Amino acid sequence: MIKFLDITRSKLWLALLLLVLTLPSRLINIDRAVNIDEPWWVISSSNFYYAVAHREFENTYFEYHPGVTNMWIISTAMHFYFPEYRGLGQGFFDQRKPFFEEFLRENGKETLDLVRYSRYIQAGVLAILAIIAFLLLSLLVGENIAFISVALAGISPFFLGHSRLLNMESMGAMFVLVSLLGIHHYLHKDRKLFYLILSGIFFGLAQLTKSTSVALLGVVGLMLLFGLFKRDEKTFASRFMDAVRIFAIWFGAAAVTYFVLWPGMWVDPGRMLGEVYGNAFSYAFQGARLDVTEELDPAAFSVVKRWDGILLYLRYWASGTTFITWLGMIFAAVSLFKTDKGQIPEKARSLIGYLALLGTLFILMFGIAQGRNHAHYIMNSFVAFDMIAGVGWGAALLWMQRHWKWMANSYTPVLAWVVLVLGQIGFGLPYAPYYFTYKQPFAAVPATYGYGEGYSEAADYLAQKPDASELRAYVYTGMGTFSYFFPGETLVFKRVHLFDESFEQIAEETRSSDYLVLYPIVRERQPETEKILGVLEDVIPEKTIVIDGLEYVYIYHVPDIPESVYEELVRQ
Repeated sequence: MIKFLDITRSKLWLALLLLVLTLPSRLINIDRAVNIDEPWWVISSSNFYYAVAHREFENTYFEYHPGVTNMWIISTAMHFYFPEYRGLGQGFFDQRKPFFEEFLRENGKETLDLVRYSRYIQAGVLAILAIIAFLLLSLLVGENIAFISVALAGISPFFLGHSRLLNMESMGAMFVLVSLLGIHHYLHKDRKLFYLILSGIFFGLAQLTKSTSVALLGVVGLMLLFGLFKRDEKTFASRFMDAVRIFAIWFGAAAVTYFVLWPGMWVDPGRMLGEVYGNAFSYAFQGARLDVTEELDPAAFSVVKRWDGILLYLRYWASGTTFITWLGMIFAAVSLFKTDKGQIPEKARSLIGYLALLGTLFILMFGIAQGRNHAHYIMNSFVAFDMIAGVGWGAALLWMQRHWKWMANSYTPVLAWVVLVLGQIGFGLPYAPYYFTYKQPFAAVPATYGYGEGYSEAADYLAQKPDASELRAYVYTGMGTFSYFFPGETLVFKRVHLFDESFEQIAEETRSSDYLVLYPIVRERQPETEKILGVLEDVIPEKTIVIDGLEYVYIYHVPDIPESVYEELVRQ
């Protein structure tokens, strides 16, 4: 692999510097937040580990994402942290109930420790992916531009914030990026089979992570299509058969990877593929899973013009991206039309186009799809555009070195890279440890917020109370987000209670608790929360958790809530 990637001493130093830039921010205070999706995947992964250990491979499907790479990471952490788990006979846990967390505590273990160790492993995987991306890109644009491109993407606040959590978006985006770089290098520079198979393997990993990475197929297909019209000595028929061969090898490598790494495929591949892609398409076109829509009806599919959805995702990207990326993308666009010698290589221009297409496809896909409105779904767009920005900054520096004598100094490029890196870090640093809540100055709200941040501070506050381990807190969507940090008992205030208007149950469970913890930061996006927040309007919380000037968490001392609140709640 070293021979193929042409690793020199200078590349090794830059790879080491890349680790120095990206790893600390993924390791420091890594356990300060748990997002609302993580508890589901922690339990699913533990069930996955149990299923594999007991050779119940048919029970390794849990979600259409399908999240298999994520589950291998958490299972690995479980194997080293609590290997006895597989032999205690507890079976499988419901991902929507707190029994798993209770079981670990009964056995002297904490779920937060499992999360922390899993995140360490994920940080290592992301570091390896960043280095591979750097090495592949360096073969095309040179090591300096490759370094700044991968660095800008890796330390951008939105990507960095999500890469600290056990979600699939950041890892999936890096799998897609490496796959794209690999096949681009194979098609446009070096026809060594190694690069083609490497690309296919990483596409398989991307599919094992998240089924929506299928969008990469469109980009690869376009690459092969353009190859049919190249002017060379080959006939069209020969070029067509070459394209078929390339795709077969690439897709075959992906399929083998998909099969080998997912135990469920060993015993029931038809069911696994049907569940994953059937549910994915059902959700995209009909807004719900197959068990809700009953069946896929292709005749009912209609890709409607959902400009509101597309604009929503464009706003997400605009609000969560730094000015450094914006400027870099402008420079990259300008470089596409420059013909001066010394500009970025011609083949790098095609890469810019394919990265732009990749990022655009994800925005269009989720903008058009039904039932999806979270910014992290277009993580691939953030990464692709950050990579373009890095190449753009490299092109701009090359232009300045040729036209401005003072820029030709050998130390000037180094200083420029330092300024860019520090600038990108500087944009996100004020938002630590919740980097994903970064927003452009002109944006009203961050692209991502209300994702679980603030709950650890709320738990810390209550943990300081006398006899905290004896306290009971009734917490809105508090499973994991709050309970992992709180030494007492956490009773989960389920969102469905508000939809079902189970007000008597809410009143009863509030009365039975010592503290009521609500999450007003989601008030606008989850209007049903007004049913509880509204009746508490005149009650002053004992404690309010404020982050970046926004009120995230209200903590109410239950004995201080007047009886009139319960009466008003039940009357709704």
